[in-house]
Amino acid sequence: MLDERKLKILAAVIEEYIATVEPVSSRTIARKYNLGISPATIRNEMADLEELGYLFQPHTSAGRVPSHKGYRYYVDFLLPSRKLNEMEQQLIRRVFEKRLNDLEEITKQAARVISRLTSYTAVIMGPQLESSSLKHIQVSRVDEEKGLLLIVTNYGNISHHIIDLPKNFTDSDLTRISNILNDNLTGKTFSEITGELMNAIRNEMIEYDELLNILLEILLNNLEEMQQNAPLISAGSSKMLEYPEFQDVEKVKTFLSLLEHHELITRALKEVSRPNTITVTIGNENRLVELQDFSIITADVSINKKNVGIFSIMGPTRMEYSRAISILEQVTDYIIKTIAEML
Repeated sequence: MLDERKLKILAAVIEEYIATVEPVSSRTIARKYNLGISPATIRNEMADLEELGYLFQPHTSAGRVPSHKGYRYYVDFLLPSRKLNEMEQQLIRRVFEKRLNDLEEITKQAARVISRLTSYTAVIMGPQLESSSLKHIQVSRVDEEKGLLLIVTNYGNISHHIIDLPKNFTDSDLTRISNILNDNLTGKTFSEITGELMNAIRNEMIEYDELLNILLEILLNNLEEMQQNAPLISAGSSKMLEYPEFQDVEKVKTFLSLLEHHELITRALKEVSRPNTITVTIGNENRLVELQDFSIITADVSINKKNVGIFSIMGPTRMEYSRAISILEQVTDYIIKTIAEML
């Protein structure tokens, strides 16, 4: 455990480096942080912190910068709490005052406001939809031979499918089919649609057997696809260009390319997140090499044991952790309230 003087110096070096992106000298700490000790003493303490792996010296005779180990210690033990100011709170409030009834739109708005307020990249993985249930099913006519199957889930996801209609099917037949499907399947998740339930529906709709098999196959495939493929939404990916440590074009191109590989990003977010917890993963703690110049803050959110998604902020390792965490906490609080009203 570091003693109090080393703790103050480590915190000062990290906060100064976050603000300036310049190696921090003992003279700067003595002048700006009023620790009551001489530059020589600070220099000795910084040398000790370097030897312990919390700081390093990028160039001979330069000041020190934090290592990933130093940021880890700072986040775990030294992070100051920060309340959002009125402007930040108001901006978040305005986003969620809109009547948003679609999970994808809620997710997009959340990503935008997170990125706008933090100036980092927001990446949000929608729910693994094992908790998604059917909210409404409707079969309607497009023309004499074609029909439209409309499927709405409790998260506001909407899908539609063109189907072939058997000859002599009337509009009242389609209405009856819609009613029977809704009566039996509304509120059911993918895992709750059992063979026994399917047989019960078939018995009730025996005269529509030809169309029913098609409809049930589409419904099951639709729910299974949503369960396997959680949506991934990002905002502010170009903001990385604003940071001096990402002036290397190849480094930025690698990052932007990675964001397009949804499977890799999804796996990375799952690896670093913990249910109903804010987690901070710093630099080389990320298993993906392409993310080892970044820190990732995640919030894995559930409501009544139903997964809502993983909300994350990606930025440089010298990100303003306290502020970013506060913003993420505030946005996910609004997310929980908004989605709870939909479920």
